[in-house]
Parts: sequence; C-alpha cells; structure tokens
Amino acid sequence: MIKFNNFDFQNFCLKYSKLNAVNILKVMIKDIFRGRIVVTSSFGAESIVILHLVSKVDRNTPIVFLNTGKLFPETLEYVDEVREKLKLNKIKILKPDPYELKIQDKNNNLYKLNSDLCCHLRKVVPLQKALQNYDAWINGRKKFHGFERKNIKQIEKANGLIKINPLYSWDFKDIKNYINKNKLPEHPLIKKGYKSIGCIPCTSKVADDEPQRSGRWNNKNKTECGIHTYNPLI
Repeated sequence: MIKFNNFDFQNFCLKYSKLNAVNILKVMIKDIFRGRIVVTSSFGAESIVILHLVSKVDRNTPIVFLNTGKLFPETLEYVDEVREKLKLNKIKILKPDPYELKIQDKNNNLYKLNSDLCCHLRKVVPLQKALQNYDAWINGRKKFHGFERKNIKQIEKANGLIKINPLYSWDFKDIKNYINKNKLPEHPLIKKGYKSIGCIPCTSKVADDEPQRSGRWNNKNKTECGIHTYNPLI
C-alpha cells in the first residue's frame, strides 16, 4: 500500500484524470502500477464492460470476486461464462471466514437483523485482506448510480490505495451501447427485471423508470455494502 505522505496525489490526479477509460487502464495496468494493481468485480449487471476493457489491456490482470455465499446461481454461472468469453486468467474468488460466520451468523439470518454487519463479514473483511497486497484498485462505479456515488472522481485515494474509477462518467446508455457494440454477454437476470445484482436476500427487481440501484437493500436505510465506504479509523 502507498504511504501518501510520500506521494504527490494532487499532481498525480492532474496528470492522469483527464484520460479516457481505455487509456487510464493502459497506463495504470501496464506502467504506473504494473504488478501492483487489482480489479474488483461483482460480475453483476454492468460488470462486463470494465472486465472487457481490462481484458483488452492485459488478461493477466488480477480480478477479485466476492462469493458471499448468498449469490444468485446465475451470477456464479455468469462468472464462468465471462471468464471463458474474455479469457480472463486471474480471477480470484474470495469467501467469508466460515468461523466468523458460525459465530456471527449462526442462524443464517444476519441479513435480516443487521445488514451492515452481514455485508462487513461477507464482503468488506475478505476484500480488505486481499487489497493489502496492492497499491491500486480498479472498480466499475459510476456517478449516475447516485447516492454516495454521485460525486465520485476518476481517481481517488482510500485506505492506502489509489482507487481508479475508469467508468465514473459513463451513463446507462453508454453501458448498453458498449455491450451491444462489442456483442458481450449480459447477466441472465437482467431480462428478468434486475438492474443491479448482489446477494439474493438484498436484491429485488425494479421498474423501468426506477434508478439502477433502487433494488438493492430495498426498504432499508442502506445504499452501499461497505467495500467502498469502509474506513478502518471509524
């Protein structure tokens, strides 16, 4: 991880933040953070875009996928489909600590009682351990998702990492056009009415006129799982 007191983050952003998605991926993966950068993907409704872009730069870029133990079977099948389609060579599947789950979620209903803790155990903790091995983190967040994401920038810093959001300015139309133009496989649940896809208990279908992520943690005061908002100092 980076010691930011020895890293000129402001000038780094000025130099690279105006690059488009393809070029920023090229310079970060092949040059600046070569061998020290990782991609995280949920293999959800929009994930194929960032994964396809990364595959065109380097198919050996490490990709981390969080298998929480509560995902749709269609998502797990989609991981295999995308891996084969894009020839991704380094997908690492992370799982929560079974010992911690046995203690904290012994009745397998923590998502009902404390969804924040459930996400923390199943997503945040495994990912934070994995990220310790890297200096930079590529993800697929976009401003049009709204809520906490509406003000994200292309380059950020978080918990000792440079965080790269290559698609931050893309909208839903951009995503659909890219998928169609490149004839990429969509997540099978999209046709069933899901716009944003996470764990089964906390994902619901949404209407055409509803925001992309409105089906996540429906009826809960929650819009993020925590992997992008985690602060170890809090």
